[in-house]
Amino acid sequence: YEKVQKVNCRSYFTALGGADFSVLSSILNRQSILFQNAQNCLGISGVSLNSTQVEVLGNMACTLDSTYIQNPLILEKLKNCGDLSDSQVTAIQTLLFTGNTTYGNRSSWNVDTLNKLGILPLYLKRDFWNQISSTTKKTFLKSFIPFLRKQKIQILKLKRFFTEFNINFKVSGRAITACTTGNITEATIADPSFPLGYDSTQFDACLEITILKDNLVAITDKVVDTSFQTVILNKLNQLYPLGLPESVVQLLGSTSRVATVSDISKWTITTIDTLSSLMNSDNGDWTSDQSKAVIMKYLSVPGNALGTDEINAVGSYLCSLDVAVLKTITADSLRKANSVNVSSCSIDQKSALYSIANSSFSTQRSDPTAFYQLISSYLGGAPVEDIQALSTQNVSMDISTFMSLNPAVLMTLSVTTVRDLLGMNLDSLKLFENSTAVQSWISQQYKTELATLNIGLVGGKDDPVSSTTAATNVTTPLTHAAITQTNYTVNATAQGSAVVHRGSGLWLISLCVGLLTITLHTL
Repeated sequence: YEKVQKVNCRSYFTALGGADFSVLSSILNRQSILFQNAQNCLGISGVSLNSTQVEVLGNMACTLDSTYIQNPLILEKLKNCGDLSDSQVTAIQTLLFTGNTTYGNRSSWNVDTLNKLGILPLYLKRDFWNQISSTTKKTFLKSFIPFLRKQKIQILKLKRFFTEFNINFKVSGRAITACTTGNITEATIADPSFPLGYDSTQFDACLEITILKDNLVAITDKVVDTSFQTVILNKLNQLYPLGLPESVVQLLGSTSRVATVSDISKWTITTIDTLSSLMNSDNGDWTSDQSKAVIMKYLSVPGNALGTDEINAVGSYLCSLDVAVLKTITADSLRKANSVNVSSCSIDQKSALYSIANSSFSTQRSDPTAFYQLISSYLGGAPVEDIQALSTQNVSMDISTFMSLNPAVLMTLSVTTVRDLLGMNLDSLKLFENSTAVQSWISQQYKTELATLNIGLVGGKDDPVSSTTAATNVTTPLTHAAITQTNYTVNATAQGSAVVHRGSGLWLISLCVGLLTITLHTL
């Protein structure tokens, strides 16, 4: 932006407004810097944006603080956001509730209104949905749910949406155990709005086990609310008291994530297909204990091991396994597998995986660049000598890999080693200097050595005091001490006290230096 002339800055931000701002690193604080520049260019003062400013900002509106969400036109820009914060959603609702938008007064809101809001209903909260009639909500859901599925919205967002959307269907007061909402049938399940209209108690009461068994795929595909999924799993446990068979486990989808470790221990998991279906990230995240239970259940089957297919299926959940289990992975299996994100692994786990990877790609050592590309994701477990060796091979390590190195190893790297290690990517060190890893490394380096990088890093240690300066600094206190000792001796002698000087060589030298200093000052 610094290179853009003031007269052209509006065109610059108009073009920038079409970008995807979700890809910017939060460490770099680029969103804030860009908006500050936009404020300067567009004459934005305060939190009130006019129509022209909103239009020019475009997708940058997604990065704005909730206090800026006041102009109705900004709602159209927020439809393009990949995500919205809670405070932004609250501000959107506040703006909608004013009635001063193209969506009109809340009393007139209908299915057409909801459809025109685009993706925004996904984020809206219960106080918004409480303004909408049950009939309108049910009709809207028939088209909105297929839209969300087409967009491949994350399961966590779907869970949150359903919880907020379905809130006014919750049964108040004493729980009703009899089915009063209507028995769940194949036709009910086929309705795009299912399970809207049921709370978890009624869902439990109205869903017969036989219906669940015969329509398991359709039900687990549509039900994302955690309390509803718990009902499903409880009914399946009743149907299969000795544990779920493999044919059922494969169909659990996101419902599998509500299982306890005890539940998982009873499941049948023998094939790679079952393991892959369970580890599918589209169904949500596992806890470390859950994923470990799933993987170890699979590995307990004779003949099963952490081969290439298993590594690809498990991915980063390798980090939930004990080091002893990780060490069973062969170099050949890891070499043929996809690169694994080990950022959530402990240092010991990373070290074990690095040792295997080092053997896996040893045949590529003759080509340092190729070797680095293959092993880079495992370097968080590399010892310092291996990182130092890489610095001599002109690999130009990327900054993300640099920041993922073992902190203990990172702290031992000299300025020269880091310069050679990063190579063409050295400027990235300045861009990411506010990250924890880079800040920690900077704090261990001397300022004069950091200055040799010529990238403007801020921080570091003061340079060590030279021997000449140290000698000068030591002389002063000795001189003062000598003068003090002299005064003490004179006073003591004047009082008739006997003064005996033993081992006075150092004291005598100090006294001479002190007297010489006084004489020179006098002259």
